[in-house]
Amino acid sequence: MSHGHEADTLGAHGGHALPHSHKKQYIILGIVLSIVTFIELGIPLFKGVPELWSAAQEVWAPLLIVLSIFKFGAVVGDFMHLRNDLTLYKFLFISPLVLAMFSFFAIGSLSVVHFHPFGKGYAVTAQDLADGYVPPTVGGGADAPLADDKFEAAFADAQKTGFAKGKETFTASCVSCHRADGGGMPGLGVNLTDDCYKHGGKIAALYTTIAKGVSGTAMPAWQTSMDSEKLRQVSYYVRSLKGTNAAGGKECEGAKE
Repeated sequence: MSHGHEADTLGAHGGHALPHSHKKQYIILGIVLSIVTFIELGIPLFKGVPELWSAAQEVWAPLLIVLSIFKFGAVVGDFMHLRNDLTLYKFLFISPLVLAMFSFFAIGSLSVVHFHPFGKGYAVTAQDLADGYVPPTVGGGADAPLADDKFEAAFADAQKTGFAKGKETFTASCVSCHRADGGGMPGLGVNLTDDCYKHGGKIAALYTTIAKGVSGTAMPAWQTSMDSEKLRQVSYYVRSLKGTNAAGGKECEGAKE
């Protein structure tokens, strides 16, 4: 009977065994890959839970990289059959991949200083802020404000240079929320060119607001990425915008000073 069964199996295939079906294996792998993709797409949704997003800030980027590597390996290893191929072909394929990954991490660690896990900043875009995401406020990075008379004297010195240093910092870090002319952006930064202030218009108050940020708003704590002198210089520049009344600026927010 065994010979008869073997003959039935080989039968019309000219003495060759029927190929083994991988259909079940591919279906299972397809389900796993779909789940991994849903996880990848779902991670940005955690920005809506600032406490969780901030607490695990250093985990998200490495997790996405690991998941991507897993998907790549699964597709290449099973669907493209590299797992069962000759060692030489595996080496020829994997070596450039390893080199590419090393280059990615090396360049990333040098250039993407505002993204975890490479730097101390947070991966936040203007669209994130527009959607209501507030970067976590981290304290302790700035000196205490100067006395009012010292601030005024330093303001006069900065004025002699046209507030060049402060304007440079403002242009690099603040225009996405406050506009280049300081007129403010809907849902984001306030108008800095009128005479209205929500947290005080004196230079010491401006310095504190810029340094420590404002909880519950899109205003981050810049003391996490600026030293005290840079914070002071941008405070002088912001103070200089008072009364310039940029065209199309936002309506008054806060009290007039």
